[in-house]
Amino acid sequence: MIRLEARTMYPEQALLGEGPVWHGDTLLWVDILRGRLLRSIDETTVELRAFDEPVSAVFPRSGGGYALLVNDRVEIVDAELRTTATVPVLPSGGELRLSDGAVGAAGELWFGSMRHDLAPGGALHRLRAGETEATVVRSDLGMANGIAFAADFSALYFVDSAERTVTVFDYDPETTEIANPRVLIEIDPGLGTPDGIAVDAVGGVWVSLWSGGRVRRVELDGRWSQEILVPATNVTSCAFGGPNLQTLFITSATVELDGEALAAQPAAGSIFGITLPIGGVVQQEATV
Repeated sequence: MIRLEARTMYPEQALLGEGPVWHGDTLLWVDILRGRLLRSIDETTVELRAFDEPVSAVFPRSGGGYALLVNDRVEIVDAELRTTATVPVLPSGGELRLSDGAVGAAGELWFGSMRHDLAPGGALHRLRAGETEATVVRSDLGMANGIAFAADFSALYFVDSAERTVTVFDYDPETTEIANPRVLIEIDPGLGTPDGIAVDAVGGVWVSLWSGGRVRRVELDGRWSQEILVPATNVTSCAFGGPNLQTLFITSATVELDGEALAAQPAAGSIFGITLPIGGVVQQEATV
């Protein structure tokens, strides 16, 4: 297996950094538990907007602005970050919040829900353009987490952190339906817990490993082929960006780290990165 090391790109101390997405020449991401939407560019990170609720993902929209996963709902904001519409998804004040997500071929949103206390329970949801209600596509999940599409939109990849699996579904870009689920890989507990994922241009799936301090690439036959070591234990997600989309940006967290652990890994909560010979693909913009 090829082993590489990531470097610190944007120093931060995010409580729960997540949801990186490359848009234009900018890296967008969130600090979930602090409710912060962030932008990193030219070695500088700025806060675009702060909420008093968890914000778990950001998706650039084709018409400008963004779609955000805010606690129990999808919130649409314009280019000035003003809220223009909301789509309720979960009961307000309930036990669940929205988690990770991705944009499908038609610009529809796919996202998971999970319990605040991290116990098993949640679902996989879809929201299409023009809809005022999200569809529950899969229910009774352990812990819905990373979602990503194949470069040609032939497949959807989904992480269930509680089950420690990456599952692949056939995806129909015309109907936006999924079918034929099969487990691509089940992660050994010694490696960490699977979290966010990214898919490269030739089909490799990069899996962030919470408590494992690494990101690993799994081939379509289920074999590990590459490993990126990260100087932070709690690795949360990753996304391709930068020149030629050949930089893998990696988010991390300080949550659950005590004083001793934080002293041993002072870069925890930062954005890390590494330039790879394999690039990613331009991410689809949302049409919701």
